[in-house]
Amino acid sequence: MTATMQLEVLTPDKKVLDGVVTAMRVLLPDGWWGILPGHTPMISYIDDGVVHYTIKDTQRYIALYQGTIEVQKQPGIPTRVLILTAAAEEGEDLEEVLSSLKQQAAKLVESSKQANLEFNQLRLSLEKSLQEAQITKIGLG
Repeated sequence: MTATMQLEVLTPDKKVLDGVVTAMRVLLPDGWWGILPGHTPMISYIDDGVVHYTIKDTQRYIALYQGTIEVQKQPGIPTRVLILTAAAEEGEDLEEVLSSLKQQAAKLVESSKQANLEFNQLRLSLEKSLQEAQITKIGLG
């Protein structure tokens, strides 16, 4: 029987993967890392990239838009790999997965710009209200 580990990939919106895998490779800031069942516990940042993993002798891919990876190992429990990311796409076709992730990443960038704009508008409105309140207070005093 082949040793396995649990791989879970989560975004704020969905669970991309929660499955049993036999091996995986991931690009970390210091290069490619291979992770097998029994891997030493670790935590690392993940740049944009692709996770290659094997499930039932089939190579699959998960394209990630930044995130973190944690490898957990406890006696008597299979190794658990947890990846938290802003966006991810999973599938068998690498090009398709990468294309879908690029679309998601573009949406995230646009949402971030919109949120920043709204935040700045609210901040300016609050500052104006505080200034008006200060002027009113001085006028009454």
